[in-house]
Amino acid sequence: NSMEENITIKTDSSTQIGLVSYCGFYCGACPKYTKGDCQGCKGESPKCAVGFKACKVRPCCIENGFSTCADCNKFSSVKDCKIYNPLMIRFGQFITRTNRRKGIEMIQEKGESEFVKYMIDKNWVTIKNGKQ
Repeated sequence: NSMEENITIKTDSSTQIGLVSYCGFYCGACPKYTKGDCQGCKGESPKCAVGFKACKVRPCCIENGFSTCADCNKFSSVKDCKIYNPLMIRFGQFITRTNRRKGIEMIQEKGESEFVKYMIDKNWVTIKNGKQ
């Protein structure tokens, strides 16, 4: 019975919203998170986010009281934000064929709960280019 409860907890999107990173990743599908090596970026634990110290998005969201970049209205698109979209991130996404901006856009359009359901269904950390 406790095994069934754990499965329910892991797949219930309402309990997974805290696993949406500030920049639009879904940590629940990340191998580092599932192995216990990382606790996402929203906590204060030393086990929080691998790139925690280098991240510029996290302090911006905290300072502005945003759950994610989807809450920001400073730009018409998050791709125009220099904090969110620096060259190295764009390069990395090109190499990995991923697009975290699409995650933020989905959160803006459909809300965090629908984003989480989608990401759980796909078992993705971030949106993959050319796949739906």
